[in-house]
Amino acid sequence: MSSPSYLMASLPMLEMGDVPPLTMEEFRHRCIGVLSEPELLALDAVLDDGECEECDDEFVRAYKAHEIQMKNVSGRLRAAAWGPDVRFTDKSFPGYDVTFAKMIQDAFAKSNPMEKEQDIDKARFWLVDCLAGVGEGTVKHVYAYAIKLKICERWARLTEEAGDSAVLNVINANDPAYASTAEQE
Repeated sequence: MSSPSYLMASLPMLEMGDVPPLTMEEFRHRCIGVLSEPELLALDAVLDDGECEECDDEFVRAYKAHEIQMKNVSGRLRAAAWGPDVRFTDKSFPGYDVTFAKMIQDAFAKSNPMEKEQDIDKARFWLVDCLAGVGEGTVKHVYAYAIKLKICERWARLTEEAGDSAVLNVINANDPAYASTAEQE
């Protein structure tokens, strides 16, 4: 038996930029026994970065369609920036959300990559709130919460130290002297 309203009532609110109050693993564990097996499969599908063509859940399909729309908008903008010789073909998806497309276009207009990523994730927050709707806690609200938690977890991992480490790894990977020293150890 599915009890998404009970689950939603037990979860703290999440806003963009919040420190995640629980991990994705803890959240997924809380869902077991509260959501039905098909709902758990849909939850896994909405969190998967793939396209989920077999999923028949309305929320999951709508969210995945918007992700395709976002990739189309960003692809068109990047292709245009690279010049007239670059050809970009949109991938088809059901529906078109003008507001979401505008939010993504505005995000890609930012010159600061961090601000661009923040605006894209703000658009995702807005989107899942729209897809879930208002009212009692439904399974759509659980899916929206999961996406928000995933976004908050990602931002919590983005620290200056993590960025420095990633840059150092790229530098070391491209340095033949470092590579030969690492092989000798």
